[in-house]
Amino acid sequence: MFLSKKTPLVSVDMGSHSIKLVQLGQLKNRSFELVSLGMMPLEQGSIVEGAIKDPDQVSEALAGLVKAEKIQSNFVVASVSGEAVFVKKIKVPEMPEEELSKKITEEAEQYIPFDINDVALDCQVLGKVNGNGSQSEVQGPADEGEDMAMMEALLVGVHRDVIDERTDVLLGAGLKPAIIDLDVFALMNAARLNKDLTAMGATALIDLGDSFTHVNILQKGSIGYTRDIPIGGGYCSTMLMSKFQVPFSQTHRMKGGHLPDGVDKDEVLTLIVQEYKKVFDEIQKSFEYFHTLSNTPVERIILSGGGCLINGIDSFMAEFLKVPVEQLDPMQGVKINPKNFDQEMITELTGLLTVALGLATRRFDYS
Repeated sequence: MFLSKKTPLVSVDMGSHSIKLVQLGQLKNRSFELVSLGMMPLEQGSIVEGAIKDPDQVSEALAGLVKAEKIQSNFVVASVSGEAVFVKKIKVPEMPEEELSKKITEEAEQYIPFDINDVALDCQVLGKVNGNGSQSEVQGPADEGEDMAMMEALLVGVHRDVIDERTDVLLGAGLKPAIIDLDVFALMNAARLNKDLTAMGATALIDLGDSFTHVNILQKGSIGYTRDIPIGGGYCSTMLMSKFQVPFSQTHRMKGGHLPDGVDKDEVLTLIVQEYKKVFDEIQKSFEYFHTLSNTPVERIILSGGGCLINGIDSFMAEFLKVPVEQLDPMQGVKINPKNFDQEMITELTGLLTVALGLATRRFDYS
């Protein structure tokens, strides 16, 4: 089958504890309508810190989810993140994008912290750098005799093993991978469903995951800085299990305020605060580093991920970081037929679905 922008794609987000599946249909006004949505829990240890430890179990769970949701298309867009992913804004001499693509390996070797032969590379031109350091639209080469014109580009490197892991799981579930994206781009696409990122000042898109906290700082709608912090809600879950002798499956409900009999609310809150302070300390360091690089402070935080299920996490973060915080609700930009979907359930799970929603906006010829 020849793939085109009209080919229906299904997004698959493989997290530490569940697989999320979303399919969006595009309407005539270029907005989106929810077609399919599903979530399937994974056995503990199937995916650890982004690495797939039990591919057979993950494939089986994914195949079951596809069957349960009666998905017709088998073309999939998935994503990768974590320490095997490298994203950096670089400055290079101005050249046609085709020429840059040919020279990308040469340019990448000085930035990528992996063996270049083990990495899949991509690069996107962001704009020409003016004399004052700001960007303008990419123009033609500089006239002879002028200083060499420079442009900014976004360099992306992903360890091939991570891509192969995701691809093998999809194939094992009877699916065909059409696009392998990055979580950071999926988060941006999800935010664009109901926000104009280009109209905002320096904005941090923060995804509070279980194994990682993804920090993505945007300037005028493009990436200014990105970092995957190897601390997430899983550490908090482990501490809750240890202190209160509860099974892992119950820790997520405890974070949301649903406590077992005999468990003190203040004790749980104190533990959650202690654990998330470690995450917020690292986020603060990222903000300070970005300020040093760009001479621009972060003006707002948009929050997503499973950590959003913790009552009051946005207020706690705002108080700690001294930056306004709002929770991302990309579903506000999606048409939902109430006859087909439980709106209350969707509202409750939106934080977990952000990456899958962003992936579902992709089309085969759209970058």
